Amino acid sequence: MHESEQTALLVRWLERGRAWLDELQTPTGLHASSAADHYHALFGRDTLWSVLLVLEAARLRPTDRALASWVGEFAARGLRALAATQGTSERDENEEQPGKIIHEYWPEPRRWPEGEWPLWEGRYYGSVDATYLFLIAAATVWQQVEGGRQLVEQLWPHVLAALDWALKYGDVDDDGLIEVMPRQPRGLGLRNQVWKDSNDALLLEDGAPPKPPVAWIELQGYALAAFREMRPLLQAAGAEATLLRELEERVERLRKGLPRFWLPTEHCPAMALSPEKQAIPLVASNMGHLLWCAALEEPYASQTAERLLQPDLLTPWGIRTLSRTSYAFDPYSYHRGTVWPFDNAIIASALWRMGRHSQALIISRRLLEALALFDSPVELYCVLPPEWILTPTTGGAEVLAVYTRACKVQAWTAAALMLAAAQLLAEAG
Repeated sequence: MHESEQTALLVRWLERGRAWLDELQTPTGLHASSAADHYHALFGRDTLWSVLLVLEAARLRPTDRALASWVGEFAARGLRALAATQGTSERDENEEQPGKIIHEYWPEPRRWPEGEWPLWEGRYYGSVDATYLFLIAAATVWQQVEGGRQLVEQLWPHVLAALDWALKYGDVDDDGLIEVMPRQPRGLGLRNQVWKDSNDALLLEDGAPPKPPVAWIELQGYALAAFREMRPLLQAAGAEATLLRELEERVERLRKGLPRFWLPTEHCPAMALSPEKQAIPLVASNMGHLLWCAALEEPYASQTAERLLQPDLLTPWGIRTLSRTSYAFDPYSYHRGTVWPFDNAIIASALWRMGRHSQALIISRRLLEALALFDSPVELYCVLPPEWILTPTTGGAEVLAVYTRACKVQAWTAAALMLAAAQLLAEAG
């Protein structure tokens, strides 16, 4: 393909991503998916990653004023929607706490999920990571978006409430790390309150899920980045020195806790720690989120980056959620071996920020190639290893396959393809 044609195609991907995201906008916020009665509602985590990825895409295209304007409006709508649904009370039934960012909000009772799901007035707060991502997104908007400081000033009470939640509730056992500890009294809702939130996303070697509290690796990065990025905003607002010192201390405690995750034989962090603070030896894409947060120092950051690109994780269509050599690997499962485009975009963004542009572009190219085959921003897909395929393939190649229950239009996938296209355009100059 001629260079000008390639550029035009990438610009078209950017335009299509914007169009898909615009279609998912509603008066109450961005719907996570077009799948009616599935994820056709406001989801905090999905909104925030969509915002963060399009902000990164705009940063890579500094002369594209139209994109910058759209991204600014998109980010503002997302942050306002989440501020409007932020927790205000202690309510264990739906895991609400003051300052906590929502997991999901279904404003119309007729669309509420079937079965006994712990909603209170359409709201469920079973997400530990969303509040940290809200702080990171607010700080990024404050730094990058024209008019962003005015927006953050308008939302400042909500930002402070989110920070207060993060400082008060995140570390459930006071060991310096951030854990997931569900509080729903009837055992309803999500066990794994991170983006890999299926019940079997994290398994021990005996096949059982670990009992809470569980410290997931990406949570440590989100918290560290949130506390670090909030300091300039607090300084500008004239915050007390005691609060600034507390943030510094929290960052230091998180950094000191990260070596507990390290797997020496794998040269990367484990996916999570058990309640006993023992590394659960699963090599997973979660560590790419830690890189995105710039939480690892050298040489651990470089070793982790290289580990993500090894063939047990990297496929012709992106990085798997779990290494195919792991004891829990299943390429047909929701979170234990499939490929998620938004997850890959975060890793590509992390590598780009580290100056590893060629490695970032490997991921972005493969991601766009897969999405071009689906011709839509699908939620996830399967990549089957040769040993899982009965009919021989050419050269023992891996095979791209449909995940049959995947949502066809997923918000954060649309944002991911915008980021991938922006990286390739930036490389092309």
